[in-house]
Amino acid sequence: MTTPDEGKAWVRAVAVGNRITLPATEQAFVAELERIVALGAEHLAPNRPNVLVLGEVLGLPAAFVGQRSLLARRASTAQTAMAEMAVALLPRLLRIRRIWPGISLPRTLLLASADTLYRPFAETLSRLAAQYHSHLVATTLAPEVRRSDDPREIARWGARGAGSVYVPTGPEMYNAALIFGPDGALLERVNKVYLTSSEREMLDLTPGNLSDVRAIPTAAGRLGVAISLDAFTPDYLRRLDALGVEIVLQPDANDQPWAAPSKTWEWQPAEWLNSVLGSIQPLYPHLRYNICAMQTGNLFDITFDGQSSITSRDAPATTKPGGAFVGVDAAIHTVTNTPLEGGFLAMAPWVVIDPAAVNPGLSLPQRRERLAALGRELLPGGGQANRYRETVIWADIWADIAASTVPLATSS
Repeated sequence: MTTPDEGKAWVRAVAVGNRITLPATEQAFVAELERIVALGAEHLAPNRPNVLVLGEVLGLPAAFVGQRSLLARRASTAQTAMAEMAVALLPRLLRIRRIWPGISLPRTLLLASADTLYRPFAETLSRLAAQYHSHLVATTLAPEVRRSDDPREIARWGARGAGSVYVPTGPEMYNAALIFGPDGALLERVNKVYLTSSEREMLDLTPGNLSDVRAIPTAAGRLGVAISLDAFTPDYLRRLDALGVEIVLQPDANDQPWAAPSKTWEWQPAEWLNSVLGSIQPLYPHLRYNICAMQTGNLFDITFDGQSSITSRDAPATTKPGGAFVGVDAAIHTVTNTPLEGGFLAMAPWVVIDPAAVNPGLSLPQRRERLAALGRELLPGGGQANRYRETVIWADIWADIAASTVPLATSS
């Protein structure tokens, strides 16, 4: 007879919410990745499997490295930066248009930067996963690629002096999560399925196929990746549940002010509970943990902000004001208007604590207005522009290691 704990073990979960920067060189970009991973590595456990989750579009700053991107890095808006990059990469853009006629300028520009977006990101994170003997996940923008050592292809697609290049195999461009094992091997690539309006309209990204999403059986348990909006979407969560995933890894970069209304709800942090707690509700029997890393910072005129979290279906619900993100009193699903089960094992602080901690007599609208006032100051041009908090959180989770040996499902 088996016991409830048979086949289970402790797993260390770590989430790093770094502040985004624009390094001037590829070497500086690699050094920044090393710094970010080192922040999380301080909290890895020496005696158990580790899972380290980094932010969404972590590889994006690499697109702006180098002397030819100098004017783009100095731009005040993302649109201006893209225009400057288009001028700097014009010969390559024209070549791409000849290969794949009719694709949009944003897609063409990203394809022209494919090697820069993929190679230093993937090769550095592979090395760091092996160095720290940890499972590691983060995302970049990338087409499907193949590696080449051909000097002619390096000249056409790559960086001067590089020994290899990653060449696009098609015109599609994805928000892609790469998951590395403790030996540095690439365990899986997951393309984001449900894209935001900015990903569709500004970047012209390609949605991934839901049927291609896979569970990742590892020594840390059965992992599944849900990139930002994917973690909000019932069809995607049903797919992960059908695959027997227990631990949801959620790389994230929310491109809206945090202490403010969202596009669809009165308060952004309240809506975010639909993912970090909504993804581990009992209607998805296998999904029990969510590890969400929220990248922060201003990138040109785009703002990334949020609070990283590690949640568990078995953790007690938070009842104190501000205990379920700033400006939130109760964990309620904003679509179904039902209570969300589970709670937080770890939660990153925002720039300031919830005003309720200092003045319990404030009403919820009063607290939110104080938080929103500071949020506006953090935006580009504000009095405290880009003074977002950089955070690392960690928790130990009791994961079903034995389940990682169960054969993968092939359909939802």
